[in-house]
Amino acid sequence: MPGGNRLDVALYRQLAGYPDRIALIEDGKGVTGKDLLIRVTHLCQILQNSGMHPGDRVAVYLNRSSEFIVAILAVVFAGGSHVAIDVGDPPERTRGMLEDCDPRLVVTDRALSGRLDVGPRLPLILVEDCAPTSDSIAWEPVVDLEDEPAVVIYTSGSTGAPKASLISHRAVTSRLNALQHSHSLGPSDRMVHHTACSFDMFLIEVYWPLIFGATVIVAEHGRQREPEYLARLMRDEGVTVLYCVVSLLDLFLLAHDEKVRFDSLRAVLTGGEPLSPELVRRFQARSTASLTNLYGPSECTIYCTAWECPRDPAPDAVLIGQAIADTVLWICDENGHPVPDGAPGELYIGGTGLAIGYLNRPELTKERFVPDHLGGSGGRLYRSGDLVQREPSGDLRFLGRVDSQVKIRGYRIELGEIEATAVRHGGARQAAVSVTGSGANARMTAFVVLPGGSGATDRLRTALRERLPSYMVPTVLRTVDALPLTQNGKIDRELLAKWAVSEAMTSAPVGAAGAQGLEGVITEIWRRVLTAPDLGPDDDFFEAGGDSFKAVRAVKQLESVLKIPISMRELLRNPTITGLTAALDRRLL
Repeated sequence: MPGGNRLDVALYRQLAGYPDRIALIEDGKGVTGKDLLIRVTHLCQILQNSGMHPGDRVAVYLNRSSEFIVAILAVVFAGGSHVAIDVGDPPERTRGMLEDCDPRLVVTDRALSGRLDVGPRLPLILVEDCAPTSDSIAWEPVVDLEDEPAVVIYTSGSTGAPKASLISHRAVTSRLNALQHSHSLGPSDRMVHHTACSFDMFLIEVYWPLIFGATVIVAEHGRQREPEYLARLMRDEGVTVLYCVVSLLDLFLLAHDEKVRFDSLRAVLTGGEPLSPELVRRFQARSTASLTNLYGPSECTIYCTAWECPRDPAPDAVLIGQAIADTVLWICDENGHPVPDGAPGELYIGGTGLAIGYLNRPELTKERFVPDHLGGSGGRLYRSGDLVQREPSGDLRFLGRVDSQVKIRGYRIELGEIEATAVRHGGARQAAVSVTGSGANARMTAFVVLPGGSGATDRLRTALRERLPSYMVPTVLRTVDALPLTQNGKIDRELLAKWAVSEAMTSAPVGAAGAQGLEGVITEIWRRVLTAPDLGPDDDFFEAGGDSFKAVRAVKQLESVLKIPISMRELLRNPTITGLTAALDRRLL
């Protein structure tokens, strides 16, 4: 890698070495390496002049944009670590993360600054005030940063609060080198940046192309839920490499006619959730691009194994592959001893890509990052909590989790955080969450012991929405008199899973439009998809808990009943029952 084990030096050498190369494109407008470097180094100086020192954390609270990219790069250039916070998170969660990471500064814009209730103790740097005043580039790298934090990534925490992993320069550059070795990027490549900054895969979309001379295509903020928009963006900008979580890949294919092909892509990376052989076959039938399944928790920086899905024949099972460069893997029993080949066990991960640890969580760091008692390297191993087994080929098969952690749409979710929030803030005496389905059909059902009479469920749902990201709010809230227990007195989660499946199967099929009227059909489908029995005609689909995956499900069900093609754009432009009824009614005349 140009710049060795440092992100800042590698970026500087690439951008300064090829100043006229287009580094990123936003809204169809290109930004050269020189222009990007001017903006980055100028903001870097502002951060330093505002009191930032090497080793400090700086929060970045911006929509996806060129300003967001400039901000995170400037933090790294100044010798700090960036804490990118999703602007879609509830205010209380954002405040909690800011209190936890205690940043020196926050980079935001005027419109978003009003959401941050931080007071005078935490200075805000507004990007509107940071426009470069000259074309000069002045930057001196801070010394000895290779093993210092460059990135802070928050993930769901089992105690009810998110936890942050500290990722070093060396760890990120190691992963980017591995990607470059397997999927070499060059000046002719273009990659979309569309992944939320709360998911560490956004690091691939920003750092990888910029360091190795490709171009970043910045997707418009908020439109990543629109498969038609992404398809048009990829076509118009000549995108060649794409990362997307498994659910989004599924959504993307479902939202387009089966005759539509995506052969302009040469490589697609996916992961974050189990990848099914059926989805692999559907993708390979519509694109000549390679499809690679990546696996790895945030604590191991982006990914630690990879498996390119074979063609001719397509696989009967999808594996997670073998260790990438600078990585060691062990499969161990409950006592931390290696299991025989082919036996299932917990995956222990070691090597350069390991996080430094958790911010402000020394006990949890000690529990999950253990001394390497197997390889004799004197290093550390991360206990992933994932069950795997090694196939005869040497590739690993993912079997599930040891604990209550799940992944939905690529987001790592501790069910315990949802349960703790329901009890602590929602008035529930007890709560247990179960997950059914997978991919775009995954849904969470929360079973709660909830006193308070009528209105208690609504108050609980409101409390969850105010404190958790939308992807962590259960689809269904079901009150019970008591949670079922095993003979040992623990919550019977196997029985809860059966209850959740039963809940998912109780909906009756939607009748024909002629039998109940167009508005009635839309209402019934939306109430089922959103599990919102009191949904009114003027309630917004997305404000009522809808997301891109639920939107596709709703559109597909409407198409099945109405027997007409319906685009995602029609729902996005008409997100109320009244509005969509009027729009579709004109087509049914």
